[in-house]
Amino acid sequence: MQTLKLHDLIHIKQVNELLFANNERSVVVSTKAFGAMQRDLIENMGINRLKTFFFKYGYHLGEEDAIEVAKNESLSMLEKIEYGPIIHALKGHARSRITEKDFEMENNVIKSFRFKGIWENSFEAEQHIRNFGINKGTFCYTLTGYATGYITALLGQKVFFKELECEGEGAPYCIWEGRLVSEWKEEAEEFFSYSKELPILKELEQTNEMLMLEKNNIALVSKTYNEMTNELIKGNNIDSILEILNKQINLPIIIEDIRHQVITLKGITVDGYETIRKTFNFSKNRSQNVTKFNFLSFENGTRLITPIYLLGKIVGYCSFLYDRGRTPNSEIDSMIVDRLASICSLLFLKEKAEIESLELVKGHFLEEIISGKYSQQEIIRKADFIQLDLSDHYHMVLLNYKFMKKCEEKEFTLHKNTFEAVSTFFRERSINVLIGQQPDSIVLLFTEKQLNQQKIESTIWSLISNLKKGIKNALFLAGISSQNSKIVDAGVAVEEARSAVRLSSREKPVTSFSELGIIGVLINDQNENAIRKMIRDTLGDLCEKLDSNKIELIETLYHFLVNGGNLEQTAENLALSKSGLRYRLTKITDLLGCDLRDPQRQFQLLMALKALKIVDHDRLKKFQ
Repeated sequence: MQTLKLHDLIHIKQVNELLFANNERSVVVSTKAFGAMQRDLIENMGINRLKTFFFKYGYHLGEEDAIEVAKNESLSMLEKIEYGPIIHALKGHARSRITEKDFEMENNVIKSFRFKGIWENSFEAEQHIRNFGINKGTFCYTLTGYATGYITALLGQKVFFKELECEGEGAPYCIWEGRLVSEWKEEAEEFFSYSKELPILKELEQTNEMLMLEKNNIALVSKTYNEMTNELIKGNNIDSILEILNKQINLPIIIEDIRHQVITLKGITVDGYETIRKTFNFSKNRSQNVTKFNFLSFENGTRLITPIYLLGKIVGYCSFLYDRGRTPNSEIDSMIVDRLASICSLLFLKEKAEIESLELVKGHFLEEIISGKYSQQEIIRKADFIQLDLSDHYHMVLLNYKFMKKCEEKEFTLHKNTFEAVSTFFRERSINVLIGQQPDSIVLLFTEKQLNQQKIESTIWSLISNLKKGIKNALFLAGISSQNSKIVDAGVAVEEARSAVRLSSREKPVTSFSELGIIGVLINDQNENAIRKMIRDTLGDLCEKLDSNKIELIETLYHFLVNGGNLEQTAENLALSKSGLRYRLTKITDLLGCDLRDPQRQFQLLMALKALKIVDHDRLKKFQ
């Protein structure tokens, strides 16, 4: 038997050809082999899990050595602490030395503990560079674990050693610092977390359980979605689909339009929902900003809401309601409500296609009526197929529209949006009209029964008001024909509406043909030349060689006459000062050579101006 003593700290001996260190059987492992093991573990399990593993390994090594040193009662506590770096070096971990120390102990209670030092030629840093190269960070997890375990075992109080700089990141040597754990706070928590981590097998079990749960959740969502899709394929409506979904999730379901008006609901009555929605604690503006599923709290529970998209735009919302006694399953419910929104989107797309097809057919029919293709009896018979009685009295309306200023939107977009908005306006009010589209205008045919005793003028005013709210930067002007009884005269009624719209303006966007008076009756293809002569005779130089200045004067005179010579009202309409208006009226008087206050002359001038706006509309438009 042979015994070797190294500074009386490590006793190495061989018994039966086996190696023992301090009476513990030991093995000699090269740092290269340790490094290879560390590399393989890190590559397979990741550095975040393995750094606490190696810290724990070093911690136990230090703890074992501290137990042996503690048996030597002849040493003071400070001397026992200082033996730590010596043993560390003797075991080949690194050349270790203390550079700073602050240690105070009173009645076996640690008052202060702060040590700082360096490691040179750290085997762990050396192997890291060999296997991974130089990288940003610190890598001596075993060494910091050893120092932590050694001192903690000696003092009986938790300390933590942290590596501040490392040879593995290119530093000339490793710098370490040790303090009480209470001083490190969260910095030490990461390396003591190994005690809280699950074994890998247990973690795999939990992961498998989570995967199985996720699989079951997806299966449930998939089953529900398939059932809803089957109802859609069968051609069933939204109520049938909600019936199936309500049985699956047992929650109130609400489908609303973009304005949060209820389209349909299931699992709750309309009155019950109206009572609940009063307690919603989100504003109208905030609700309109919901662009993906969201949980919103209200007085008695929670609402899961998600938008319904159609062609890239939000057209409505799907919602589930939870009372206070039920906790939402956010993962499953959010997937289900998202799929419900997709189903609703398909239903809305189908409805939109059906409506557009019907409107296209009705528009084509209107074109044929206006062109005079059919007889009175044929038109009335064909109209029965679209539930419209064209034996009734009717009005034709021409709605003109244009951009008021340069706009990023294309003209096609304005045509499309206007047609859809007009169609939606009448559909929501259950007014069955024929709608046709012409360049920059829409033609409408109203029967008296559809107006339901409402005046045609008030209906068109409401339409234009609605259009202005929904379509910005556009000017809408309308002309209304006289009441007609024979549908074969629809072409004539359209021309009446066209004449009327030419007298509409931004201040007065709706004009009836009856407002044209005798001018409306007189103007036709047969006497157009006579009308033009009457205009020239009455307006003289004012209508000759038209330019933008004369157009201004014509508009000024027109408003002056329409307002009965009221200067204040005319100035307001034209956005002019009274002095500016008087200046224009003086120029007009000079051009006409007549007294603008003469009632007879006023009547003649107004008639001529109205006629000018009708027969020379295209020429006047060029200067506007």
